[in-house]
Amino acid sequence: MRWGILAFLFFLAVINFADKSIAGLAAVPIMKDLNLTYSQWGVVGSSFFWFFSIAGVIGAALSDRIGTKKMLAIMALIWSVVQFSAFIITGLPLLLLSRVLLGIGEGPFYATAVNHLNKWFPPESRSLPLSILNFGNSIGALVSAPILVALIVSSGWRIAYGILGCISLIWFILWMWLGRDKPENKVIASDSKEPLEKIKWSELVVILRSRTFIFTSLAGFAAYWMVAFILVWMPTYLTEVKSFTQTNMGYFIATAGVIASVLYITLSWLTDRLFRKNQSYRKSHVLVSGLSLIFAGILFYSLTLLSYSAWIFAVMCFVQASAILMFIMGPQIVTHLLPERGGLMSGLMMGIATLAGIVGSAVVGNFVQSAGNHAAQGFNNAILLSSALLFIFGFCFLLLANPERRVGVNSPSIKNSQVNERIVN
Repeated sequence: MRWGILAFLFFLAVINFADKSIAGLAAVPIMKDLNLTYSQWGVVGSSFFWFFSIAGVIGAALSDRIGTKKMLAIMALIWSVVQFSAFIITGLPLLLLSRVLLGIGEGPFYATAVNHLNKWFPPESRSLPLSILNFGNSIGALVSAPILVALIVSSGWRIAYGILGCISLIWFILWMWLGRDKPENKVIASDSKEPLEKIKWSELVVILRSRTFIFTSLAGFAAYWMVAFILVWMPTYLTEVKSFTQTNMGYFIATAGVIASVLYITLSWLTDRLFRKNQSYRKSHVLVSGLSLIFAGILFYSLTLLSYSAWIFAVMCFVQASAILMFIMGPQIVTHLLPERGGLMSGLMMGIATLAGIVGSAVVGNFVQSAGNHAAQGFNNAILLSSALLFIFGFCFLLLANPERRVGVNSPSIKNSQVNERIVN
């Protein structure tokens, strides 16, 4: 049954990626249709994330209360309604409203999905299922990007939005019929949950101030900055700066996503092997994801020096893989600090990380707009900043995050009264 649950969440991840990415794929047609500037499009890209983070925190915490199955169903229904609203969008205000609402609906997805899978898979076997969940993003790129681009070109961007709304609605119906909240035997390995108790704010603050939580969240911030760049601006960069056709751009993004998925699944498999060998999150999750972010920062910087299409493709494969890998490892690391509140911890970490979507999309838009007719220079400035974030936050994360400090890695879930023994200071 657990693999069936994983399949459901895999397909929801496909839908999630398609819903997020369609705006980027349709950027040029939408900008022309609604007479938007680069700066305004930066605001549109940013608007998706205005309440994304707070919705992620609230939704993930709520999922601990009402159950992850119900929370996932609510989200899918919201996505469907919002995508149908494309047919009434006539200008910037309604476009912004639809993106804000979609961001609210999608904010809790990843943390809730991770928390749901944690009920079905033991700690030593979670990286692979979480990689498969994230593989839904890559399949979303492979399947949806060429199809959506073709629909946008042939039928218009509104029709493409409407089709996505139908798909979300179908998933919602099937999930309510066939989905399950948790295994009947409730057998989960070493960190199986105690009955949920109320946690004191003072105890939670101590955890949130730990080096492990802070630098894991900052590394996630850098990774999500890249995710926002790829989703919102990479299609425009390829078509407007590199002179790709819409169709070629779609295939480029799709293929890069698939290769990136092979990379992060391989790295996740390596992480699981390291964890089984030494039972240390620092010597597995932190080590692999931290080194990946540092290397991704160096590679992304190289785009300002080498801008051949083949090199852009290779760099984007690894950078995308590194960013997604951080969202496989990060929630596991922070959940280890307080397993009883897995949804809350992963939601808080993802909430901080996804703030990058608000800032990053708007900053890139301003860079490109201020460059005037020299859009390539504007993108180069954005690439410099993005690569610096990846390198600096990745290095700090690798150096300072230590989930095992003052915590026995083989110990069972620690009750709330023992919270202070988890903390890294």
